[in-house]
Amino acid sequence: MRSLPPLSLYVHIPWCVRKCPYCDFNSHNAPGTLPQREYVDALLADLDQDLPLAQGRMLQSIFFGGGTPSLFAPDEIARLLDGVAARLDFARDIEITLETNPGTVEHGPFAGYRRAGVNRISFGVQSFDDAALKRIGRIHDAQQAERAVKQAQDVGIENLNLDL
Repeated sequence: MRSLPPLSLYVHIPWCVRKCPYCDFNSHNAPGTLPQREYVDALLADLDQDLPLAQGRMLQSIFFGGGTPSLFAPDEIARLLDGVAARLDFARDIEITLETNPGTVEHGPFAGYRRAGVNRISFGVQSFDDAALKRIGRIHDAQQAERAVKQAQDVGIENLNLDL
């Protein structure tokens, strides 16, 4: 009997505080208040449509990309992950990554993301040179990036990626 291949899930959060001029991803300036609840409901409904294609396959990884997924509240990320877990089997060592912009995590949502099940953070740092960050239109500075990384480490998230 042939075993089914493992499964990975990409979740796209298409909004940003401000779209970076170099970015060619499908992302848009946030319209003010994000429709987080409605978007999570739509994502789960979309998953329900494709569920027959994924049945019997072990989910190895989930990647929240964007856009800026860290604009979503930890409670909504948790609700989405709970919904996915109710529909699909998670591998014991599943990797759940959330992309963050250091300029969107000043108030330290990492404990909430960790409680939700996120075990890897990918920081869109791009540079630790403030002049370079300004030139490329980033909303954070080097100190904010350093603080964000430390906040994630302080709540026990050890698997970190820094895009440079």
